[in-house]
Parts: sequence; C-alpha cells; structure tokens
Amino acid sequence: MKGRKDLVASAAYLPEPAAVAAARKFVRDTLCSWLDAGPGAAADAAADGGLVDDAVLLTSELVTNAVVHAGTQVQVTCKLAAGAVEVVVRDSHPARMVPGPAPDGTVPAERTGGRGLLLPSALAAAWGVSYGTDAKAVWFRMGLPGGPPGTPAAGTGPEALDAVVPAGPWSVGSVLPSTGTSAAAPARAVPAATVTGSSAPDESGYDALLGQCVASARVIASADSAYALVADEDGDFGVRAASGLSPAAWLRTAPSVSAVPFMVDGRVTGVLAVAAARPGRFADSDVQRLQQLADQMGPALERARLEELERARRARAGVLAEAGALLAGPLDQDRILAVAGQVAVPRLAAWCAVLLAGPGGDLRLTVARHADESQAGTLTWLLNLGCDHAPPAVVPGSGAGSARSWPLAALVPRDAPAGVADLAARGAWCFPLTAQGGPLGLLILGGPHGGRPSRDVQGLAEDLAGRIALALENTRLAAAHQQASEALRATLVPPELPRIPGVELAFAHDLPGAGLSRAEAGGGDFCDVFPVAGGRWRFAIGEVCGTGPATLAVTSLARNALRILGAAGLSVPAVLDRLNQLILDERVPGTFLTLVHGEIEHGEIEHGDIGHGDIGHGQIGHGQIGHGEIVADVPARISLACAGQPLPLTLRGEGQPGSAAAPQPVLGVIEGQGFTAQQVTLGPGDLLLCVTDGVTRRRDGDRLLDDDDGLARLLAACTELTADVVADKVHEEVRTFGGDPAVDGMAVLAIRAVS
Repeated sequence: MKGRKDLVASAAYLPEPAAVAAARKFVRDTLCSWLDAGPGAAADAAADGGLVDDAVLLTSELVTNAVVHAGTQVQVTCKLAAGAVEVVVRDSHPARMVPGPAPDGTVPAERTGGRGLLLPSALAAAWGVSYGTDAKAVWFRMGLPGGPPGTPAAGTGPEALDAVVPAGPWSVGSVLPSTGTSAAAPARAVPAATVTGSSAPDESGYDALLGQCVASARVIASADSAYALVADEDGDFGVRAASGLSPAAWLRTAPSVSAVPFMVDGRVTGVLAVAAARPGRFADSDVQRLQQLADQMGPALERARLEELERARRARAGVLAEAGALLAGPLDQDRILAVAGQVAVPRLAAWCAVLLAGPGGDLRLTVARHADESQAGTLTWLLNLGCDHAPPAVVPGSGAGSARSWPLAALVPRDAPAGVADLAARGAWCFPLTAQGGPLGLLILGGPHGGRPSRDVQGLAEDLAGRIALALENTRLAAAHQQASEALRATLVPPELPRIPGVELAFAHDLPGAGLSRAEAGGGDFCDVFPVAGGRWRFAIGEVCGTGPATLAVTSLARNALRILGAAGLSVPAVLDRLNQLILDERVPGTFLTLVHGEIEHGEIEHGDIGHGDIGHGQIGHGQIGHGEIVADVPARISLACAGQPLPLTLRGEGQPGSAAAPQPVLGVIEGQGFTAQQVTLGPGDLLLCVTDGVTRRRDGDRLLDDDDGLARLLAACTELTADVVADKVHEEVRTFGGDPAVDGMAVLAIRAVS
C-alpha cells in the first residue's frame, strides 16, 4: 500500500463462484479502512451517500461477468487518489468481449443477466473497457464527496491503470504515467485500446474514441493493421483512423482483409476493417468479435461525431459576421491579413496563410497562423519551401469550386526540420483572392481529416477570401487615391510661399471630399502667389467649375496662363480679359472659372529678397497652413479683381470687416467681357482675406456658413491675429461647421500688412 495520497490494493481469485463474495468483501473492507482513516467529513459523506455500497455492487457485477464469461483468473484492484475511488477487474481472456446493451437499451424482465454494464453507466462517474493481447480490464471510477472538482469526470483509461497495477499477465499496455511511475511491460504487450463508457467526450473525443476502437479491433483480431472508414461532414466515406500499415498498403498487399459495418438505427455510419499478411487469418469468430465491437462502439461514435459536427458548425456560424465587422473601415494590409488569420484559425482549419503576388507576379508568403503557436516556425518553413519550389497557380475567379489542392508532402526533403513532414502530410487548399483588377494572391487553409475541406468550410473560405480581396483592393485603391491627391495638390497650390517685404502670407487648402474621384472632383480649388517684374507679386485663388478630365486641363491652363501673362507685364484686368478668351477657346461645355486675382506692390522693395517661406521644407499638405516671412514695416498696395468668387474682405484695426472688391462675371462664359480692378491699401495690422465658395457654401443642414454674414462675423473676431492664425481659424470653422465631412474643396488666402 502507498502513502495516504495514493492508496492501492489488489487481490486475485480463481474463476469460481466463491470469488464473487470474496471480491465484495475485499472491496468493502479496503474502502472502509481507507475512508475511516481519512478526514471525518469525507468519510461520513461517502458513507451517507452510499459510495462504498455502490462500489461493492459494481464489483460484484463485474467479477461475476469475468468468472462466467472469461473463465480465467480474476484480479481486483482498488485505488484511492485525487479525490476518487477506482476499481479495476481484470481477466486473461481478451477475445471474450464485454457484452453490450440491447439495441433499444432495454433488458427483458425474465432475463437473469445482461444488466451488468447498465450499472456502471448509471452509478459511476466514468467507466471503460481496455483490451490487450493477453488481458482485458473493466474499470469504473466514483468521486468522493468534497473531492477536487472535475476530477471524477476526467476518466482514467489504460495509462492510469498501468500505474496502479503491477505489470504481469493482466497488463494491457506499455504507456507510462506522467508521474514517473515505471512498469515492466510484458514481452507481448502492445499499445492498449480503451472502449470508454464516459458519455461526455472532450473536444477531440471523436477522434480519440475512433482511434481507441481501431486499436481495439487490431488487438482482438490479432491483425497486422486496422482502420475505420467513416462519413465526413459531407457524407462522403474516407479513412479517419488507422493503426498499423497505411490504408493504401493494406488494400494493395494484404492477403487477408475483413470488414464489418458500424450500424446505428438501421443505417451504416462507417466500416471497421482489419488486415493481416497471412492468408485466411480471420475466422468467423474473429469477424463476430469485430462486429460485436462495431455494434458496441457505433452509437457512441455517432454521438461523438454529431457533437463534434455541431461544435464545428456553431464555431463557424460567426466567421463571416466577425470578418465583416473586423474588415469594415479603413485598414492597412498588415491588419487585414492579421484579421484573416484570426477569423479562419481554428474554426475553418488548424492553420491558414496568405500568399500575395509581388510586382513580378511571384507568390510570396505574407502571413501564416497556426492554432498551435509552437508550430508557427515549422509552418513558415514549409510554406516558404512550397513557394520556392512548387508555388500554387493563381487561377482568376471565385465562387463554388474555386478551391484547389496544394500537395506539399512531396516537397519535403529528408533533412527537413522536425514536424514539417507531419504538417505537410494533409496538404493544403488554395482559395483565390480575386478583385476587379485581377487576382491578388491566395488564401491557404491546412488540409483536414480526409484530405478535402467540407462543402461548408469551402463555402465559408471562398466568402472569406472574397472579403479579404475586397479589403485589400480598397486599401490599394485608397493608396492610389492618396497618391493622386498629392499629385493633384501639387498642381493646385505652390510648394512654397514667397517672402514679401512688409507682408504676411498664409493659406489653407482642402481637396474635394473623400469618395470623389479626381475626374468627379473637377479641377479643385487652387491658390498661387508668384513674383512678377518691378518688385511686385501676383496672387490668385479660384476654381474651375465642371467635371471630367477636361476640367483638369482648364485648371492647368488657368494657373499657367496667370503666371505667363503676369510675367509678360499685363495688368490684372488685362490678364482676366485674355484668360476669359482662352477658356472660351477651349470649348469645354459647362466649364467656367471663378477667380480672385490681384497684385501686391510695396513702397520699399529689397530686390533679390524673394526666398522660401517658413513652411517646413516648403511642403504644404492636406488641410495645412502655409505662411511667408516678415522683412519690413511698410504698407502694401493691392490691385484686385473678383470674378465669380465670394468678395474678398478687409479687416482694419478694431473696425468691422468690409468688402474689398466689386463683383464681376465668371470667366469663360461671355465672349468680349471686360474686367476692372479695385485698389486696396493695407496699413500696418490690416488684413485681406480671400476665400473660394467652398468656405462660404459649407452646409450644415439647411444653413450655410455665410448665412447672416457668417464669414464676416468670424473675421471680426480675428483682430490683431497673424495671417497664419486667421487662415487656420477659417479652415477649422469650415471643417467643424457641418456634421459630415465637406464635399467641396476650399482655398483660403490671408494677406496681412505688418504692424
């Protein structure tokens, strides 16, 4: 007997009727002595709950079965450990199987036997049967009141039984327990197979139970190999469990093969088969024992299969909903691929990966995820090997039937890292990532049992691949749109502002709102400040109204013409006259130009002092403010014309803002239209504000920003503020005025004489 925490006692009996009474007395005396010596509360609870009586009753039934049906010496072993009592009854006749219940689960009242195995299922927390080459064992386990929670339901099996019973003629396995207890295996010992009576298998219970059944079949038939052919999720039959040689080798070379069906409710749910190298190896008695095993295991296996299937389907139910939620909104490529792994593993497969096509079209591994993190390095090695030596083909198209196999096992070299061959054995399945622009790459799922994903998994994987491809395409389109926006902005605003003596310059600029293509957005609002002859500077702020690529051409024409005509010495009105005719000559229907154009002249000019504005390396970004530098303290004279844009406003000292120019027609509509200019003088601290209609027409419901002179009131609060602060305040007001992002673009130019 061992210490108090691990108590074991064993007794052996001849196969005679007196053995039953002796075994009952042995179990009762042993358990009572252990429980009496234990904690009082546990002992009293066990007595009150009838645990000892139940254990004695089950022992009596199992020993009776062994004496009557096996006819060999019987060994009874008791164990008290981990808050549970365990009793094992062994005999030396493994070929005589334990009888199972009637098909309808009932026993006729007139029968005097056949109820033995109904009792363990009713009274024990767990029970089972283990078969070896020269022994059979039936065991049951009962939890002590107040024992560790969950312990009794865990079950035992042959590993635990080997630890409590000395090796000998009743040893059914050679597996050593995790506690380090050693046992000498008999010379003919083979891995044991347990037929478990627990009604609640764990998450891998189906495969474990099927593997135990196959191993048991191999033992009781003394076969060289055994396998189970069962239905997969789609109802197609395939090998799910095997013991011994590979199924291909059995069917090709085995001279002797026997197979029996798994029958549940009158239908075949699978096939249990054994094979041997010796011809005529299996007699009718062997086939009968196989059928008895199949009949006994069939219902339990079918229940476990259905439970596994239901768990898998429940887990998959949220795959697409979760993918849709996680892929919604703007995401970068790395985040999209991380979401792919998060959603697919382990609900669709044990591992997944994404291969994306590079610039040359070659597929490269971008991300890989395995349910077992310890396998991540092995998986990456295998997939890189596949991409280098036999990359899968990227076939455009999506939908049902788009999945293709990627056989990886043939690529694995003999010197591959440990675990690679096992990982490659099931292969992989490829689902195309296809967008409007063509194939982007592949979503790869690890192969399941049976080699091919179920139709349900394939459908979910194809849908997931489509969502991933759409998200990747949107990300690429957003990047391309951003590049186009930057290129467009470079044609609409100066990269840097000039430095004008005695004047502060600042501007803010926004392109049209998100969701509009460059063609839909038209030319966009533009702003420009540039030097001309005679120590003067020209400025312009405007917008070409229209849509389509032709509008972009007119915008470019307007900006270039303003610079060329100004450099030629034409006055502000003359520039507008010529520009009006140039736009008319383009003959673009529905296109016209709204513009504020002016010239800044200073009394004292420091020639050659035109340089870079202090704008952070001269780059003006989306929604940023650019400003020039102050070099003198003198007033500025401005010649100004406004054609179709909101009237420029002046802010002088503590006074109210006022209009700085008269309204004039837009350009590009009326041939021969003449234009005039107004003169404005800015004293120290005075400010001129020019905006496009994207500012004044900013909408919040039915209200516009400039309703009730809203822009003038905003400017009135900017007394004594610098030009860059004023431009920033106007831009911020436009951005926050409406609840939705602005659809129209805008440009703001603030010109302030230095005080």
